[in-house]
Amino acid sequence: MIIEALSDEFKDLLNTMLASFCYGSAQIEEDAEYYSLQRTVVEFFLRYDAKAAETQLGMAGELAIHLLMPEAHVNLRSIAVFFNKEERSIKKGFDLTFQASDDLSIWYGEVKSGSVKPGETPNEKMEALLKTASADLNGKLGPHATRSRWDSAIIDAGLTLESAQAATAKKLLRSDHESLRSNGQITKRAVLAATVMHPCDQCCVSGENVAEVASAIQGEGTFSALRVLVVQQSEVETVVTYLRTLGSDA
Repeated sequence: MIIEALSDEFKDLLNTMLASFCYGSAQIEEDAEYYSLQRTVVEFFLRYDAKAAETQLGMAGELAIHLLMPEAHVNLRSIAVFFNKEERSIKKGFDLTFQASDDLSIWYGEVKSGSVKPGETPNEKMEALLKTASADLNGKLGPHATRSRWDSAIIDAGLTLESAQAATAKKLLRSDHESLRSNGQITKRAVLAATVMHPCDQCCVSGENVAEVASAIQGEGTFSALRVLVVQQSEVETVVTYLRTLGSDA
């Protein structure tokens, strides 16, 4: 997917989903005014503007991936909350978590973002980002898994899902962590995502190359199931500039 000029459809996605992504849809239903779009945008920039450029790139890339996931993989519902709960630092835990609509299985997501450097092609950057995402997620799902990641994911499930669905997701998340803690095995369903920043009017990441990289990662046998999403943007500000206009009326 390429984000070069923001379409009306993408703006609608931002308007509709931003607050849910940042706070959780179940949370918003309790008080839509408190979690309004404008207030959410203001809070986003309190966090975003204080970060270094590399961290800003990661935040913008993760936002784009989250917004476009429902378009690319319609049966995966996000059960992740973007904002850290206690402070305005980077969220600790999994980048994204999802629940499948058909069998309610849990999918774990890792997002990597980066700019194409001189002498590097967009396809090379995409491959490097996806491979790094694969290695990092596999590490998080390894035998030394950190409990705090699952605690955060369990809290997120309660903020994003209705009570019955949340109970199922929490149970599955707890079961995965307990299995890993006791040196057992879990079914590793992975969503690997990359945001590649580069001038999209020149040379673009090809779908064929993305498929080849995904096939190679799947062939390693690390994950039992794999979904991949690659987003291309001309620059970080493509999305960020529009967000600033939304917060101007807050």
